[in-house]
Amino acid sequence: MKYLPDEGQVIVRDWSHLVPGWALFLVFLTFFVGIAALGVLLLHGRARRTFGAEPKWLNLITHTIMISGTFYALLLALTAFSAYGTYTQASRSVATEAADLSALYRTVSEQPEPVRSQLQDLLRQHADFMIDEAWPAYQQGISADGELDAENNVHHVLLKFNPESDKDGQIHSLAMSELEKWSEARQLRYTYTTTALPTTLWFALLFGAMVVILLSCLIPTRTRRALMFLVCAVATMISLLLFVVEGIDEPFRGSMIVSVDPYVKARQTFN
Repeated sequence: MKYLPDEGQVIVRDWSHLVPGWALFLVFLTFFVGIAALGVLLLHGRARRTFGAEPKWLNLITHTIMISGTFYALLLALTAFSAYGTYTQASRSVATEAADLSALYRTVSEQPEPVRSQLQDLLRQHADFMIDEAWPAYQQGISADGELDAENNVHHVLLKFNPESDKDGQIHSLAMSELEKWSEARQLRYTYTTTALPTTLWFALLFGAMVVILLSCLIPTRTRRALMFLVCAVATMISLLLFVVEGIDEPFRGSMIVSVDPYVKARQTFN
């Protein structure tokens, strides 16, 4: 079964997901270090001429940088923790879904033929679909709605099955329960495929980074070279942290995509 995305299923793609992780870091680094270098060249001399007559200029600019930097660092830290928390929950949801799928497979393997083979084939096909087609589709920003077919087909087969003994009835009830658990886990995991930080928050992070860097360019150092080194160091750290946040922002896209290994391991147990 080859999955082809239908029109309207494409999620809006972000340019940052079209380049490798190392290249994206270089983009962040080049942009912010460039802002830092340009700011030093343009503001170092002008700052002295503009604020030189201001009493306690150094104290004023230091106080302003401390307040702005603290608020920005707090925003960046909270965003990073939030994004990492979402990324961790998405990874856990994949593991839970794969475990529930394995439990359902073991349960249906105890049912009589021909229901057993039908259900086993459906679950194997679903695992193959998730590994070979769904995960690559998610990484490209495409909604793999075909994963619903397996759940609907399994549910249909189970509803048609009529147990002929108490043992078959107990196994059937357990299979229905496992199907419900797997369905809930799948729906929870699916919500993370489109999870992302709001655009407004990304604007605040990028704009705030430029404000902090440009304010740092106003530090009254004796030489421009010393100021260039300090401001570029700040720009490099900001670039690194923003790169990490971007990498884990959307768990099923980008350079740090949630691993499909739980599904791979579950598929290996199907015989």
